Amino acid sequence: MKEKLNILIIIGLFYSTFSAFEEWRDYPACRLGRLQSPIEIKEVDSTYSNEFSFVYQNYKPTDSFKIENKAFTFSSGEIKGGYINFERGGVIKQYELKKIDIYPGLHKIDGITSDYEVHLIHKKNLDFNTNKNQYRSIQDANMYLSVVLRYNKEENCNANNIKCTSDDGLFKKLKALNSEPDTLFLNEYPIFQDKRAYLYEGSLLQIPCDENVNYYVVNDIFAMVGDEFKAPETNKINIANSFDRPIYKNFMNYREVMKSNVISIKLLTLIVLLFFLL
Repeated sequence: MKEKLNILIIIGLFYSTFSAFEEWRDYPACRLGRLQSPIEIKEVDSTYSNEFSFVYQNYKPTDSFKIENKAFTFSSGEIKGGYINFERGGVIKQYELKKIDIYPGLHKIDGITSDYEVHLIHKKNLDFNTNKNQYRSIQDANMYLSVVLRYNKEENCNANNIKCTSDDGLFKKLKALNSEPDTLFLNEYPIFQDKRAYLYEGSLLQIPCDENVNYYVVNDIFAMVGDEFKAPETNKINIANSFDRPIYKNFMNYREVMKSNVISIKLLTLIVLLFFLL
């Protein structure tokens, strides 16, 4: 009996090891990649850059979403979700909205996670071209752009001194889509324009974990008004090692402002003199 038990244990160990080996072999990026997502973002470790921006937002209303395992995907091959023109290093790339995923809070910014994250996932339009790109090139082979919006339940907004911006309505609209078909008017909501955000290069969150995604993580946490939206049940997604990859931000803190040329010494002196005179 003891010998049979030992044999079963050995077989079990061999099977589990072989299964893990199969996963590593088929999807090595998931375990061995150095640009995996999500990551912990620290403001002090990020670098200000004005080399990236949304040229303009041009989403279109869409009624073509369907729900698969709490993820909103397009029900046909036709793209009705509109697109983002994303400028980086003076070169404009066009990304078309393909999918909306909802997760429990994944990214951590300065030690703070949110209750939920809404990922608006876009795919690069390879046929897009513009005269502005002429004679310019940038080494950006990333196929996807994921805009990450962070949400807290309304009652959690004041907990732990977390301040939440007013609800932009997107989460409420997605919740309505969960119950019955509707049209999603993304243009109604300034969901990420003119907001502080971080940019880094990461990966898809599902197998095969391809490392070809530009992540645009909005710093703001939105107040989720209304009933709780049940987050999808997914395997636990751990925070990945950043491996010192560059993290950029579209804003400066006051120390960086003082060190930059944004405020000159002469202008600062004039402001101080006016303050004392008035």
